[in-house]
Amino acid sequence: MSDNAGTATEITLPAMTGAPAHLSLDPVHDQLTVLEYGAVWDGQPPELNAVLEEDERIGFLLREPEGPTIGFGVAEPHDVDAWAITAAEMWEAPRFTVPLLGLREASVGEVLLVVQARFGRDEPTTDAAFFHQAVDSSEDLDVAEGLWRGCLEAGDMRAHFGLGYTLVELDRPRDAYDHLRAYTVLTPHNAWAWLWRGRAAEEMGEVPEAVKSYEQAVWLEERGSFETDAGERLEALV
Repeated sequence: MSDNAGTATEITLPAMTGAPAHLSLDPVHDQLTVLEYGAVWDGQPPELNAVLEEDERIGFLLREPEGPTIGFGVAEPHDVDAWAITAAEMWEAPRFTVPLLGLREASVGEVLLVVQARFGRDEPTTDAAFFHQAVDSSEDLDVAEGLWRGCLEAGDMRAHFGLGYTLVELDRPRDAYDHLRAYTVLTPHNAWAWLWRGRAAEEMGEVPEAVKSYEQAVWLEERGSFETDAGERLEALV
């Protein structure tokens, strides 16, 4: 779930989402996420995060503060006793269509039970395996590029960011820009996304676009997003 979620809100029967959801199981962080395909959780603001009062290891991501719910996450998924949770949000709504599991309009509890039965505690989904291999290969940028592409093809939209900054560091800012621009669309509240979009634009010689991106990163930092060096880069440009 979001690294800068702040204080999450409590929920009461959020609306159902009908879009297919991407499932990711990450044993390194001991976390399960189920998100509407194309969504990302990183960097989303507190008002879009909600927690289950009965078990705060279960959280939800909303598209807007009033809903609908577009995903859920479970910390320590193999340790959660789904049957012990009676909340309506666990068994009634929202519901998710998860192609990887062959489930249609399944409750959070149903998804969690299937994951516990099908996946071992140390067994990652393909996207999570690619993600951590890419992070661990950061000193070999050519290898990292291929791994980030695999991660993206496996459905983890965070790989737009990883691939983007890797391509910038490979001196290929034009190849990087589209991925970084896409990531700012997916997570517009993430200052790091705007910082790297600005870096790609700057290295392409697109100074007005770089200034705009750095200004957006600084604006978001002032409102609680991640701290970056956008301010210093902006000062150097203008």
